[in-house]
Amino acid sequence: MPDQQTIRAYDELARQQAAFQRNRRPESIYRLIKTFFHPGRPTADIGSGSGRDVVWLEQHGYPTIGFEPSQGMINEARAAYAGINVQQAALPDLAGIADASFDNVLCVAVLMHLPIAELTGATVNLARILRPGGRLIVSYRTPPPDGERTPDGRLYTDIPLTHFILLLESVGMRVLVVEEAPDTSRPGIQWINVVGERV
Repeated sequence: MPDQQTIRAYDELARQQAAFQRNRRPESIYRLIKTFFHPGRPTADIGSGSGRDVVWLEQHGYPTIGFEPSQGMINEARAAYAGINVQQAALPDLAGIADASFDNVLCVAVLMHLPIAELTGATVNLARILRPGGRLIVSYRTPPPDGERTPDGRLYTDIPLTHFILLLESVGMRVLVVEEAPDTSRPGIQWINVVGERV
């Protein structure tokens, strides 16, 4: 199951977290989307947060549904973006999302909020909702230097890249791209971007 302490933190901090997200543009993710996602095809943003990426995807020709576990963040997204399609669903299960229902799946800044024991189930379900030939873009970050749980309660699990790649391959995904880059404003934090394709 998702980490309830993390979801509570996002509910309580929804307004400031949504503002923080809307003030950042993940240019590396948008570049990967333009390169690898199937234009015009059904797209899911798993852990859609403030709604920023759902709106960007829609504006660039990817019909998108956002899925988010925090009701507070859903409320912020709906308040900021009229007509946005955001529904409640959470990793690892993605309950309520049908098998093979998307050609593109985006999952940014989500996996590290899951307990490590839930990573296998999350990977299974990210692959499950993709159609054959569908593309998955995952981005996650390393924990803060002072530990996996921040003072506000959010979990940042350490996910070894080699372990995650093996998980993807074990559920029928072919890894196309792996990128690593430092966070632009927080020293000691690394971001990992992985692009996979459902075989």
